Amino acid sequence: MPSVIQLKSGQTETVFDLEGLLYLVEEHMGDEARRLLEDFTAPEEDDPDALADLEAEYKRYRDHHHEVMRELRDLSETEARLIREPEIDRKALSGIAGKIGTITWREINV
Repeated sequence: MPSVIQLKSGQTETVFDLEGLLYLVEEHMGDEARRLLEDFTAPEEDDPDALADLEAEYKRYRDHHHEVMRELRDLSETEARLIREPEIDRKALSGIAGKIGTITWREINV
């Protein structure tokens, strides 16, 4: 959720995330202050909750990747079958190509 903060100079800035806040700290206080704030906000390496969160996130990414690859494989098998037909159904091939394009566009732009 974005937050609007007012700097000592009177200028207002909108901060959308930690990275935005770190940028402002670096701009107005320098690199050392940014690194110190990063250290303060970094999860503890031995924190079991942080590790569990990372493992869960990794599993979600892995499962999503597996599902996308399965979907693309199914579409490519359908496309290969359509190409082997004696009469090429251009409309069906175009539909398959469109689905592949949609999937790849979605994955690139997520």
